[in-house]
Amino acid sequence: MPPLAEFLRWLAEMPQAFRVEPLGVGQGQLPVHAVVADLFDTLFGEHPEEALLAAFRAANGGKVERNRLLWVLAACHLVWHPAFRGQALDRSRLGRFLVQDLAGLAAVVAAEALANDEERREELVRRTLRTLGLQLPGETAREADDRLAQVDSVEKRRLLQEATDKEKRAREVREMMARRAAEEAAAKVSRE
Repeated sequence: MPPLAEFLRWLAEMPQAFRVEPLGVGQGQLPVHAVVADLFDTLFGEHPEEALLAAFRAANGGKVERNRLLWVLAACHLVWHPAFRGQALDRSRLGRFLVQDLAGLAAVVAAEALANDEERREELVRRTLRTLGLQLPGETAREADDRLAQVDSVEKRRLLQEATDKEKRAREVREMMARRAAEEAAAKVSRE
């Protein structure tokens, strides 16, 4: 497995063909399902099931779907790296990653961030390696998990939402306590 810098460079230099509009979104012409099929043919020597390929046909022409498919294209380009071709990869894990994990990432971060944000490229590399059970050279599993936690957009969003929810709940409790205190003070004054 090459060092992280090699994968980051590979993603930074992703060909324009992987950055075009997916088929079914706007005027897009790139059939994402065909890219996934080619990847599976190359890595596993056989065509993926039609049920899997159906997940890579645009469900609608919206921004969210466009973003999800662009993330899938970027991940396909990453896994197209020669270092992955020599590995014994689990096709079902790769399929789940492309369908489920990337949908979660796409819900939080625009795929266009890959062009200018090295942390987003690192996040994609680390998520892919973790899913496929691979590690960067010289890095322990714990170090890999720690670094992924630092660049994990989905987790950051979850923590931010959790903090916002806690603050909202704390504010509601403070307001309720202030109302009770005011009611008790008013009741005390009326008794006297």
